[in-house]
Amino acid sequence: MAIVVAVLAFLAIVFPSNGIKIGKTTLRFPTVHSVLAKNRKQKVQRSEELQQQTLPSMTDAEKSQLASLNSQLFGGEGRIWLPKDDNAFFDSFFDKACKARSEKRTVRVLHYGDSQIESDRITAQLRSRLQELYGGGGPGLIPLMQPIPSFSVNQKTKGSLVGQSTYGRGNFVRANGNYGPMLRSWRMMGSAQLSVTASKNRASDERVKHFSKVSVLFNNRPGPLSVVLTDNRTNSIIRMRQIGGGVQTLDFKLDSITNSLTLSLDGTADIYGVMLDDDCGVAVDNISMRGVSGQQFTMVDSAQLAEAYRLMDVGMIIMQFGGNSVPYLTDRKAIDIYCSKIGRQIDFLHNLSLHTPILFIGPSDMSTKINGQLATYPILPEVVDRLRETALAHGAAFWSLYDAMGGNGSMVEWVSGGLAEHDYLHFNVKGAAVMGDRLADIFQQLNELYTLRKGTKR
Repeated sequence: MAIVVAVLAFLAIVFPSNGIKIGKTTLRFPTVHSVLAKNRKQKVQRSEELQQQTLPSMTDAEKSQLASLNSQLFGGEGRIWLPKDDNAFFDSFFDKACKARSEKRTVRVLHYGDSQIESDRITAQLRSRLQELYGGGGPGLIPLMQPIPSFSVNQKTKGSLVGQSTYGRGNFVRANGNYGPMLRSWRMMGSAQLSVTASKNRASDERVKHFSKVSVLFNNRPGPLSVVLTDNRTNSIIRMRQIGGGVQTLDFKLDSITNSLTLSLDGTADIYGVMLDDDCGVAVDNISMRGVSGQQFTMVDSAQLAEAYRLMDVGMIIMQFGGNSVPYLTDRKAIDIYCSKIGRQIDFLHNLSLHTPILFIGPSDMSTKINGQLATYPILPEVVDRLRETALAHGAAFWSLYDAMGGNGSMVEWVSGGLAEHDYLHFNVKGAAVMGDRLADIFQQLNELYTLRKGTKR
């Protein structure tokens, strides 16, 4: 049989595609391409038949809606790519989000990224849309000290603090993996005070401007950690104290919502961050890291990070990187090395929580001078393609800022249209809001697809 198959394969390769004429008769033999194409078509048909069997019975209107959603989500420049084209890829997140209010929990989305998401840009629009669907409120996770002002919350910090970080310049020390979920922590040896006031920015969503649940996420050191929360609106005070060591939270539940509070901390601990939430539902945390290429996750102690994610109830992770590496990737070998490192970061996060879906967002268009004219970095399209291949191969979904904003040369158009900075690298506030809305649109459509597939009504 093996010999027969080999002979047939050989004939399929060498036989002329237009056949061999013998008199008035033309002998033809199937080509390899036609055989494989037929096989692929049969697989697609079987897949579609299986999908139809697993879907609930649909009305014509629902079938039309399903076709429209598939076209929007998986076709065109702004499409999302799913591993193995699995439409159920985000189901674990949507399952948790749908039940969050009834189960009285807050499911978190961690949005990691470079300077494109600083000040809560892009994240804010996604948060607003998901909280509109599933409930929740507040600005989410914030660092003890904020190096870049946020549009969503104002904060001031003072006290005996030492910065510990996997990235960045300045007064930071290495901490042997003890960085927490923000990849940056603050070691407190004595006392510190954090004052937080909700943003008065008119463009900010109203949900972000108040909070009633406060959690201090930390790794305790020898000796107790004491925290006093003062609601600056009512002057009410709540005191809490923790003696045991390890990664943990001190959780405060206020009697009513507030827009201003002060945390007074005393003890010896590594503070990973403070979660400011309201009601049950979804929280979306903006974790921006200026100058980062996305290779820092493996610098964090895996056991500590896994425990932090468990305590935080993380339902989805978004990684938005690549732009800071583009100017330094000069050939295919350099791209392969970078993408290999990104693959390891995705695997690292998957190993912490096997059922948490990860979305990787590729870089935006970026312009440089070529022969005196502004043009897209020549290597950028290949970087985007390779990042997509890497994300999918390592079990992460992929969405491309570069494609969603229009592809080659689009940054020049966005700058001229008042949507990006004149460095031709970054969106401005208005442009970031546009991209945030496009990302939010993707998840709203995924939610609708999930609802149709599950046969449930929201």
